[in-house]
Amino acid sequence: MKSYVLSAIVDNNPGVLTRVCQLFNRRGYNLASVTAGVTENERISRLTLIASVENDETVDQIIKQMRKLEDVHKVVLLQESNSICREIMLIKVKAEGNTRQEIINIVNIFRAAIVDVTPETLTIEITGDNSKLTAFQGLVEPFGILEVVTSGFIAIQRGTESI
Repeated sequence: MKSYVLSAIVDNNPGVLTRVCQLFNRRGYNLASVTAGVTENERISRLTLIASVENDETVDQIIKQMRKLEDVHKVVLLQESNSICREIMLIKVKAEGNTRQEIINIVNIFRAAIVDVTPETLTIEITGDNSKLTAFQGLVEPFGILEVVTSGFIAIQRGTESI
């Protein structure tokens, strides 16, 4: 299975996200991640979808099916070479005694941010691609991870092109 990043411009209407997800469900396509948000125009939303499918022909079929939906204005396949993809992670780690400074050092190396502090824990916000988030999680795991939550991916084309 290969992951493909699709970016779609849709009307900001109730039920649009449901209809897009139902399309994936009816066709048996694997939808690994969905992120939706209002754009610079409050009547328009952008969906970022990560589709895990077998081949390029399947993703082409997904795009064709999505374009047929009434509220969908545009769908593009974002290539890794001409787009920026990011995800955000909040991770709560045990941070008691001497280990607190070690965790803070790792946070600084990864350009992450501490967003909550208690006597026993640190909650850290980190943004990046999947490999950065995985590497960070692996380094703080020995301290004791209490909770992890990640957003879906967001993506945008590089340069002057826009969807």
